[in-house]
Amino acid sequence: MRYFALNSQSILVAAVSAAGLIVACSSTDGGAGNSAGASNVGKAGASAAGASAAGAGNLGTAGSSSGGSAAAGASAAGAPSGGAVGTAAGAGGAPGGAPGSSAGAAAGGSAGAGVAGAPAGGAAACPADATFCSGFEATTLPTGAVYKVNAAPGEWTRDFEVDSTVFHAGKSSLRVKLTTESGSSGSAYRMLAVPAPSGAFWVRFYIQQTDLDLGGMDHNVFASGAASDEPNAASIEFAEDVGIAFNTSDAVRWPMDYGRLTSGGTKPYTLPKGMWHCIEISFDAQAREQQLFINGMQQIDAKDYPAASAVSGGLKNFKFGFNQLHGPARKVWFDDVAVAPTRIKCL
Repeated sequence: MRYFALNSQSILVAAVSAAGLIVACSSTDGGAGNSAGASNVGKAGASAAGASAAGAGNLGTAGSSSGGSAAAGASAAGAPSGGAVGTAAGAGGAPGGAPGSSAGAAAGGSAGAGVAGAPAGGAAACPADATFCSGFEATTLPTGAVYKVNAAPGEWTRDFEVDSTVFHAGKSSLRVKLTTESGSSGSAYRMLAVPAPSGAFWVRFYIQQTDLDLGGMDHNVFASGAASDEPNAASIEFAEDVGIAFNTSDAVRWPMDYGRLTSGGTKPYTLPKGMWHCIEISFDAQAREQQLFINGMQQIDAKDYPAASAVSGGLKNFKFGFNQLHGPARKVWFDDVAVAPTRIKCL
């Protein structure tokens, strides 16, 4: 992955102009090469059409069901609330007040695939204290990652591939294969486990699907904070279950006014297909508070969650991929995954 920052200064001295200095920083697998303060602008593509579902961004509920009526005040078309990075391209923004995709020259990614906007500046591609960081630029298993299927290690390329046709930045991303593809393990559990700081930690990753909106199906898992790298380890899931949610042993937390409503209805919080979304999660087994930020805006703040017994052993790993509990099958891509003790922020 490559990011660029430009600093220039002009000094007028008797018809002489000073030159600018261009500094290029790149991130590599394993945490080397931070991009300090570089903003990732000029993403290709347009945001999905439609108005934002909630104008100001939602904070998480504190119960297993979300109460109240739907959030009022959809954003105007072409002007998602929360502020766009650059100029919004398209008719609307991502749900929950997330900024729209930025317009401009392509900086990477598949043709026509947009990038949901996020605060730029101050984010590092690979923080110096990261326990895992990868943009999947190499074809080998990233350093620190563990692949297990049916509780046994195996050849990771059975269920994953480095894809140079769809990517958020750099030249490639990680694609989770379909179980029907040739050579696949056929397992519903297709996850990589990477080391995480003990106790509490943050993760940042980009995710997209091309077949379905994220969150539109029954219970399936995209990522989790886990007690170990074993497939059946206790975990706090970043999942879809009546929309995007946290799920721990079927105790679910949704963005406010989404999910299963106390009125008896349902209102899934979904993210448009065909574009990258920045996911930031704070996993905290000690304070038992889990936070979810989507495209730079907080959507869930789950306090006293999950039950103390569910995380009594702590969280030692971060997992990402696809655990197909209910299906249907679909293609899932990940890029720019980082795990660190403190918030990493979107690029």
